[in-house]
Amino acid sequence: MEFIVASVENIKFDIEVALEQQIGSLPLPFPRMDKSIAAVCEFFPSGSCMKGTMCPLRHVRGDRTIVCKHWLRGLCKKGDQCEFLHEYDMTKMPECYFYSRFNACHNKECPFLHIDPESKIKDCPWYDRGFCRHGPNCRHRHVRRVLCMNYLAGFCPDGPECKFVHPRFELPATDMNTKDGKKVLLTCHFCGESGHKAM
Repeated sequence: MEFIVASVENIKFDIEVALEQQIGSLPLPFPRMDKSIAAVCEFFPSGSCMKGTMCPLRHVRGDRTIVCKHWLRGLCKKGDQCEFLHEYDMTKMPECYFYSRFNACHNKECPFLHIDPESKIKDCPWYDRGFCRHGPNCRHRHVRRVLCMNYLAGFCPDGPECKFVHPRFELPATDMNTKDGKKVLLTCHFCGESGHKAM
């Protein structure tokens, strides 16, 4: 209704322009002061902030994905140079040490993430392919699935939406192909050539 009576879309107040251009913002009295309650500097992401460490606004980088655990307690000394996020975001909290280590956290108001250890275990790519030489001692998860008989025969009409599993036949790229940080090529025991295994 307000759009019909009085449209204010094209009206911009002087205070809005001053805030966007950071007109009148005074530099900090000394560098690296705590700016955790300050607003975010709009010029820093584009690299056009001229005040540097004396800027009174926060310089936030987009590559920070985890909240700083020292900042949560008010003890982080790095300020804008910290490689962790100085912002209270529940989705970006670090993992709870006690829950990850002992599978139990007795703090009812624990701010850290409680991630189920089972969800962190990846599916075994070799078992998904058909056979894992490590058997029950494998550090990856072995999940029994029902294969799609149509896919095995050559074509599945359901495609990716099929309720059965479509097996993958290429060799998984895992850490088993590396030794002491160096990549080791697979060698066929049948023909002696590198790059594949005997089927």
